Amino acid sequence: MCERCERIYLLAHPDGANRIQFTPLSDPHPPYRLKCMCRAERYFDRAQTLPYRVSEYTCSRGYADRDEYETIPNQKFPQTRRS
Repeated sequence: MCERCERIYLLAHPDGANRIQFTPLSDPHPPYRLKCMCRAERYFDRAQTLPYRVSEYTCSRGYADRDEYETIPNQKFPQTRRS
């Protein structure tokens, strides 16, 4: 998510692939760089990616503005032992 405008980009969309790029290994930043339409840049790692619920229109567009997405809560299921 862009910290300035709160827009999210969908990784599976071609535009998301253009806006989210790997940083060079020599770069001291985390491995991904987001270049938002609002011209802000943000560095992040895989642990900071979250699942979101979006409309079909938003999915086809490749991004969602504030109030067009819903974060899906992290659901950890208890593990059961097998006998």
